[in-house]
Amino acid sequence: MEFWLRRWCRPPAGPGAAAEARREVHRLADQALFVGHVVSRAAEDDAALIASELVAHADGECVLELRLASDGLDILVRGARPPFPAPTGRGPYVFWWDLVTMLAQDVTVRRRTPSSGSVVRVHVDAERPAR
Repeated sequence: MEFWLRRWCRPPAGPGAAAEARREVHRLADQALFVGHVVSRAAEDDAALIASELVAHADGECVLELRLASDGLDILVRGARPPFPAPTGRGPYVFWWDLVTMLAQDVTVRRRTPSSGSVVRVHVDAERPAR
């Protein structure tokens, strides 16, 4: 079972984008209960933090898509700006990106042109226990 429940577009440089992304994740978790899908509070909080960081660090307009999957939540951000690796193969230390990759169970990045951003997909398990 996998289906979309929330989709939200952010205008360029919109104030409060990170807070709105967090609210959308919490709405998704609330809606999940209506279809019998329980998301742990820890997983919900992780997903909210991940979504807000990805949206906050996007340049210009981005699209946030949240998906309820059978085993958790998927977060897709089109227009995201993950740090590009340096020519040596090692990327710069970027706190917010390290936080995203640490909290997620799976992160995939589909790079586009530097001017159009990337598509980042993050999966958070629904049953993650509290730390």
